[in-house]
Amino acid sequence: MTAGGVHAEFIGDAGHRLFALLRTPARASGECVLVVPPFAEEMNKSRRLVTDFARHERSKGRGVLCVDLFGTGDSEGEFAAARVEGWIEDLAAAIEWSAAQGWRVTSMLGIRMGAILGAMLARQRDLGLSQTVFWQPMVSGARLLDQFLRVRVMASRMERDRNETVAELRTRLQAGETVEVAGYALSGALCADIDALDLVAALTPAFPPIRWLDVVADATAPMAPGTQRAVDKARAIGCDVEHVQVTGEPFWMATEIVTNPALVAAS
Repeated sequence: MTAGGVHAEFIGDAGHRLFALLRTPARASGECVLVVPPFAEEMNKSRRLVTDFARHERSKGRGVLCVDLFGTGDSEGEFAAARVEGWIEDLAAAIEWSAAQGWRVTSMLGIRMGAILGAMLARQRDLGLSQTVFWQPMVSGARLLDQFLRVRVMASRMERDRNETVAELRTRLQAGETVEVAGYALSGALCADIDALDLVAALTPAFPPIRWLDVVADATAPMAPGTQRAVDKARAIGCDVEHVQVTGEPFWMATEIVTNPALVAAS
């Protein structure tokens, strides 16, 4: 379906069809930004901001490519069957589809865990990116997974005779059990994949310049220690990293849908 500069299509084979959305400007430049989405419900929390970002990029003459990865959003598949390597292949397939529409991906926006997936994709394939932007990137997959499991732990405390812990849930996942968290069926295999994710380890000296944007309550405050260590490590291996703090609400976990014009403009 194509209308008003928005091209939506299901791509790929039956059983693994991915929903791809390509927003293009009126004046064709042929350049496109790939948006690598965050994990689970964080993707839905980010959709409004991504729409605002796409509107901004279109005004600058660039297209914006979004894709729902396998088992997420409007794409086919069960979340419990997803794997990280498969998601990276999904991103590559979306890039090829976009190029076939006349829009070559030349830059990338990685949101939260999407920053790690995007870095892994760029490491595996020669994308020819000119620059990347990270929004509140997750440095460690293990930390992201702990945060995700805590959602279920907190819910369990509201029920009688049920008081789970992150350690207990991890044990069940490692034993091969599928655990439901906030409506998402998390498998032990995907859990192991996520645990192994490391942003700095995915970067290389050849990685394009990074504009690393963190949303904080006070933009004048010092960088968080964990972020400072990650940025320092990335720079130590030869990456060009510009870190910027933007005032705003944590869009990835807010109860209400968040907008942040400053974040979009800083991108």
